[in-house]
Amino acid sequence: MIKREYYKDLNYKPFLFYVIFGVSCDELQVSASRHHVEGIPDALEIADLNRNEHNDYIEGFFTGTLGKVLRNNNAELFDKCRSERNCVVIRGDVMNDESLDYLRNIIGIGKAFFEQGASGILDMLTFTIYSEEEWTEKFFEKEINAQDHVLIMMSEEDGRYWLHTRGLAEFGRPDLSIYADNKEDCGVCMQILNQMVFYSGQGVFFNGDATLHTHDGHSYKVRAEFVDDFDNDDFNNAYCKVMILERN
Repeated sequence: MIKREYYKDLNYKPFLFYVIFGVSCDELQVSASRHHVEGIPDALEIADLNRNEHNDYIEGFFTGTLGKVLRNNNAELFDKCRSERNCVVIRGDVMNDESLDYLRNIIGIGKAFFEQGASGILDMLTFTIYSEEEWTEKFFEKEINAQDHVLIMMSEEDGRYWLHTRGLAEFGRPDLSIYADNKEDCGVCMQILNQMVFYSGQGVFFNGDATLHTHDGHSYKVRAEFVDDFDNDDFNNAYCKVMILERN
């Protein structure tokens, strides 16, 4: 069991949404010893889709804003996945999340699909397509760390910098949002978010004041304000507004 050291059951359950291109469920062959899979997490839906019957739905992964992001990240892999006639969609809530075994199982299932010929796996929560090499190197047979599964994004808004996460829904915790007043503070905010992502993966629910110790030897007192808005397109998840109160 991959324990979550600070886990409490808050009835805030992880949500997963993966698309595996170029395979069908009938082709899946999973080995408990090789792939470290004990089973498919309860309540997850697994569906076979094909271009003949579900073309509009599948094409939606490759068009609009999502399509632009995916193509910009890896045009070759984007085109390879788009050319496939079949895909498998795995999505839904995870009921048993006191350990991270559910994520280890999904990682192993993804590895097994690659061995059956999958072209790529799309993580819809982080807008990332992984090749087999990337999936194996980043996730398979590695210690599960939320920092590997969560993106920290940054944009400039009226002279300030907005940093926010995507992907913490996979750990059943709110995503995070923080503003830096200048470019020099972006590094500090990035360290703070990385610490909060790590502990969120371990089960911490940030809502109120907390003290964080960053890798550069500093301590920061922060305040997280939980925003119960699961329909926000920036996160596809509820989120926390994070403010720095003190620096030491």
